[in-house]
Amino acid sequence: MATFYIIHSKSTETFYTGSTTDFAMQFEQHKRGHFPKGFKSSARDWESYITIPDIDIETANRMVKHIKKSKAKDYIESLRADSTQLDQLVIDLTNKRDK
Repeated sequence: MATFYIIHSKSTETFYTGSTTDFAMQFEQHKRGHFPKGFKSSARDWESYITIPDIDIETANRMVKHIKKSKAKDYIESLRADSTQLDQLVIDLTNKRDK
């Protein structure tokens, strides 16, 4: 099982969306700047913004792709504000199969 996550940096006002099978380790790596070539390395104040644990990795990866494609801060904020919208997105992307 995997975790879909969105983290947020207040200092850079950016979001990062990802998926992992070990969120605790991945989150610590983000906070320590373990990924020096990524844009997220410029921040050290990452906070967990949205996490959805215990979903299959394919669904988590579809969610990452969907969120990154939207490129909308307002959309991410709306998902956090309305858990039913987030729940429906998980359902929709769990039932979707890649072509």
